[in-house]
Order: sequence, then structure tokens, then C-alpha cells
Amino acid sequence: MKVRAALVAAVGTVTIFTFSTSTATASGDPAGWQLVGGSDFYPDAEGSGCHTKPLNSGGGNIRVTYHTYGGHDEMRSLGIWEYDPDNPDDFIIRIDVANGWSKTANVDGFTDGANGKAELIFRGPCTGAPWITLED
Repeated sequence: MKVRAALVAAVGTVTIFTFSTSTATASGDPAGWQLVGGSDFYPDAEGSGCHTKPLNSGGGNIRVTYHTYGGHDEMRSLGIWEYDPDNPDDFIIRIDVANGWSKTANVDGFTDGANGKAELIFRGPCTGAPWITLED
């Protein structure tokens, strides 16, 4: 009986220790993905598709989650572009998504300007009233 009580006390101690460890990184920033924001898709001026508003990323890896209304679950192809109001936008990569899917992409090399951020827009079809969320 004394052995069983000692074993229960030891397991309880390990469990308490496990739950008390921190999930912060060495720099003090929270670990994992951080929400940058989200955007609906808006029709392009020339009527060729839709685009989001610009969302700022610090560079490196991003995670995009795609959403639609009304059961539009078919595969879509989205272009990720670095937005520049004074010059043509720079194409970064194309990703294939469906409703509720998250995809990662790397946007290293596309940070610029006074804010040191990559101003990202996403281009794709308009059907299903799509929107995205972006994490850095």
C-alpha cells in the first residue's frame, strides 16, 4: 500500500511539472502562429477575378486559411502577390486550397519599405464569397 501511494504521488508531481512549463520562446514571444488579420475578396477593376486587401507580414513563413460561404468546397488556385501601390505587384507563389484548408508559403525576400513588411494580397476566383485569414 505504501508503494502505491508513493507511485501516485510521483506521477502527480510529474503531471504538475508538465503543466507548469512555459510555451514561450527564448525571446519571450508566444510560440506558434500569430494572427495577422483577414480579408474578404473584392472584384478586380478589370473583372478578371477577385483580390484581398493588403495584409502585412514580417516575412518568412505564413499560413493562409481559405473560407467560402454556401458550400463551395471545390479546389481553388490562389496567387500570392507582394503589393506595391507605386509599381507592378510582385508574384510570389500560387497555392491550391479548398474551403477550410490552411496552406503555408514562404515570403522571404519580399519585405520592403519603411515598415520592413511584405504587403501581401491574394488573388483568386470570386464564387462563394471567399475570405482568408493570415498568420505569421
